[in-house]
Amino acid sequence: MSYESPNRNQSAPEFWHEAKEHTRKIAQAVNGILDGKTNNSFKVTLEAGETSTTVQFPPAKEGASAMFFPQSDQAAQLARDTNVFATVGNGTITITHGSASGGEVFSLVIVG
Repeated sequence: MSYESPNRNQSAPEFWHEAKEHTRKIAQAVNGILDGKTNNSFKVTLEAGETSTTVQFPPAKEGASAMFFPQSDQAAQLARDTNVFATVGNGTITITHGSASGGEVFSLVIVG
């Protein structure tokens, strides 16, 4: 299994010693959000023979929602033919799926 995340947006600090610089950092973070860079999405590629895939994501909290979408024909076929679901724990997302043939690509978004 491999996973990659798009370029991450820099988080704005809650406090900063210089007001103008703090305002700039907040504006950059907000502009990133408006551009769709919310730091909670991944591309996941499954490996052959695996029936579960775990993604490490430190901000993940138990009870959050994981949404994933097939990004290849093989992933769509796997999702049609088997139960595919995700469970979010503290710091991890586990995708449970039927036996992968390898190369199935999903996009994954964590919310909450």
